[in-house]
Amino acid sequence: MSLRHFPLKNAPFYYLMKHIRTFLFFSYAGLLTYIVFFARRRQSLVWRDNLVNLVPIKHTIQSFRRSDLIGLENNVANLLGNVVIFVPLAFFLVNIFGIYTKRKIILIGFLMSFSIELIQFVFRIGVPDIDDIILNVTGVVIGIYLYKIFWAVLRNKPR
Repeated sequence: MSLRHFPLKNAPFYYLMKHIRTFLFFSYAGLLTYIVFFARRRQSLVWRDNLVNLVPIKHTIQSFRRSDLIGLENNVANLLGNVVIFVPLAFFLVNIFGIYTKRKIILIGFLMSFSIELIQFVFRIGVPDIDDIILNVTGVVIGIYLYKIFWAVLRNKPR
């Protein structure tokens, strides 16, 4: 099933909206880059090889079991943050790049997340974690369904 929608190209604000979407995309990309690679919390991490997690869900479960050391709010923020930060990607892939199929959107989300984890590993910044990839792709899937709901509501809205 495709996510294609039919924008009103004759609407007076179409071109303005196109520029706003492009601006929002670059703002999103910049924010994503900052959060993943340069945020203050990243600077306090000391690289150790044992931080790399290649076993799905293992690190997340261990973190929640050790919440007394790390703090439950840090675990929840990490979990939700990894999901939420990728939700907008589906909107941008459809509206800016014209990518409408769910499979392609999910694949691009996966490749972006995998690339981030690979960069973290190669340059020893952050913590490469398979759980981050799973959570990021979950965010992309949620974004796809929110996009579908958004356009369904918009199409059924009386004009």
